[in-house]
Amino acid sequence: MKKILKIVLPLIFGGFLVWYSLSKISISTLVTYFQNAKYSWIFLGLFFGVLSHLSRAYRWKFMLEPLGFKPKFINSTLAVLIGYLVNLAIPRAGEVSRAAVMTNYEGIPFEKGFGTIVAERIADLIM
Repeated sequence: MKKILKIVLPLIFGGFLVWYSLSKISISTLVTYFQNAKYSWIFLGLFFGVLSHLSRAYRWKFMLEPLGFKPKFINSTLAVLIGYLVNLAIPRAGEVSRAAVMTNYEGIPFEKGFGTIVAERIADLIM
């Protein structure tokens, strides 16, 4: 019962918040916003968003190579995306899941994969 409530209650709360925020805006106003939106900016933002995920995956793949591992780029990319997805549910758990995914799919020891993630975060902090 507790496990079910941990899933159902946040979904109900999120649904309520979406309904509440949309109930304050009329449908015609919402349609007008969509018609007047500058989609070129939206697509430009999407492009750079995807590019940032791909560059993080490449950088991680690049960091694993001196350790003697040559993961596939697609697995590195999907591990990064899974990490972001897990972070939506449990903050800071995405880094652990990234290392776990690479352990399962590429045979990279968890400690080494997680160590490169920590090194990457330290480099991000310094930059």
